[in-house]
Amino acid sequence: MNILEKEKRLEELLKNNIKNEKIGTAIAITGAWGVGKTFFWKSFLDKQLSDERVYKKDNVFNRKYAYVSLFGLESLSDLKTHIYSSIESFHSTVEIPKWIKSLPSVFKDTRVTQLGISAPVKLIDNLMFSRVSDAIICFDDFERMSDKLNINDVMGLANYLKLEKNCQVILILDEDKAEGNNKKKYADYKEKLIDETIIINSVEPLIRENAKNIHDQLVNLMIEFADKLEIHNFRFFQKVIKLFQYFLSELPDEVAYSTKEIILIRILQGYLIHDFQQLEYRWDDCQYYIEQKRENWSDRKKQTYESLQKVSYSFNREDEWLIQFQKWFEQRDRVDFSELKKLAQSDLISDENNQKKANFNKLFDNFWGLSIDESFSEKLFIASEQVIGLEGLHNLSFALDILEQLGEAQKVTLLERKIKEWIELKLGENRNAFDKMDMFGNVKHVFKDFILIYKKQNEFKGLPKLIDVIHQYIDTQSYSSEHVQALENATKSEWEQVLFAQIPHDDRFQRINSSQVVEKMIKQSMKSELNSKIRKMIAEVYEAKGQESAFHKRYMDYLISRLDD
Repeated sequence: MNILEKEKRLEELLKNNIKNEKIGTAIAITGAWGVGKTFFWKSFLDKQLSDERVYKKDNVFNRKYAYVSLFGLESLSDLKTHIYSSIESFHSTVEIPKWIKSLPSVFKDTRVTQLGISAPVKLIDNLMFSRVSDAIICFDDFERMSDKLNINDVMGLANYLKLEKNCQVILILDEDKAEGNNKKKYADYKEKLIDETIIINSVEPLIRENAKNIHDQLVNLMIEFADKLEIHNFRFFQKVIKLFQYFLSELPDEVAYSTKEIILIRILQGYLIHDFQQLEYRWDDCQYYIEQKRENWSDRKKQTYESLQKVSYSFNREDEWLIQFQKWFEQRDRVDFSELKKLAQSDLISDENNQKKANFNKLFDNFWGLSIDESFSEKLFIASEQVIGLEGLHNLSFALDILEQLGEAQKVTLLERKIKEWIELKLGENRNAFDKMDMFGNVKHVFKDFILIYKKQNEFKGLPKLIDVIHQYIDTQSYSSEHVQALENATKSEWEQVLFAQIPHDDRFQRINSSQVVEKMIKQSMKSELNSKIRKMIAEVYEAKGQESAFHKRYMDYLISRLDD
């Protein structure tokens, strides 16, 4: 039964009771904490009264109504006062003096004179409550009820309103959250008080209500995620929606749908890993594992992995988005939004390339689903060729294994060569390109060996640029062995470029000038043995600059004299 069917069922129950019965009814709306029980009830009631909130005989819901939160109430007297003082009526009013509404229960026995009449406040309280009848009364927040308020009193009062005052009583609660005696007492009362139970087990209405400015397909993705992973706490999705909107605000105004989708997936992934450790899904699991590799996993981990794969293959695939979002959730480094902007604008996340990746993954689905024919090898070869640079090495390796098993030796050789060409290109840009993303998991040894040999033969190729090493060290106080290696091999020409041409025009150095950079770098701690070499090299750069004119000679001599200060 979906939400609309449950609303229809609730409407039928209340209408039938109001029109045909002489006593009221009690209906429990139950479900897990955070699933949206209160939202369901208020949304339902609002729909019944949406046309006009004036009395009509044919609209049985336009009647007296009170919503009562049990949170903070400490006595039965407080509860009664809250009920009659909260009454809303769409065809009559219950006039209640303000001084009674706000009076604490401790003073309810005090005698007062009002309009010449002397009477105990408790008596007036009871008189006011006695006027409550033929109303819809909603009791909420049972789980947050004070220990001072006895559940027997609450349930007894609900029963009295139902049987003696012809009220329709709605109780909103999570039965599993009731504790100790309250849980037992509720179970005892449930049998004789509750006429019907409506179970809310989906956060779909809350997600849709709070994600109206998000693409429908992305909203559906969140709902499918909630259902497949059985996460029915809207507070989880509140965090997801908020962070999703924040990340989009940091990117260009126009981004592809596929970009939005991968951002949403990475956010769902991050909160899942950090909020639901019992589901046994970690950052290292964000890659494709063949069934054989999953044999020794626990049933819980298998179920989580397979459920995520049903929502989207991207949950179990690593990419640059994954690296940046892992930084965000682990708070171990700053997210590089400039890199994310490049990603958002690059071919890597274009709709065309995402379609290529979808086709590639669909072939695996067909393979395991026993729905392939003789044309499969050719399709897999073409699809694999198209995703070189888009998919990780472990997925490409798996495709090669399949082709090899199917006896396609020529295709395997050709595809391996193309993948190596791409690896060489990436390593030339960044020698660490495959360290984080692709070296774990099922990567063929032919590629691992190729990467290791390339690094040995091209020791200095693909090292970080000197300007980037300096920025990361000064800005975040972080560095790697490659940063140290780049610093060791920096030339005098590179230092000259950094100090006189790059830093003055690099937005990352707006708050620090070249002289301040020099001051920090000749005292750097990445490898302190290099400091004298760096000082000597910078002094030589200054001396060379001083040869341009007498003015520059005096200027550079002054800067050199300050190097040891």
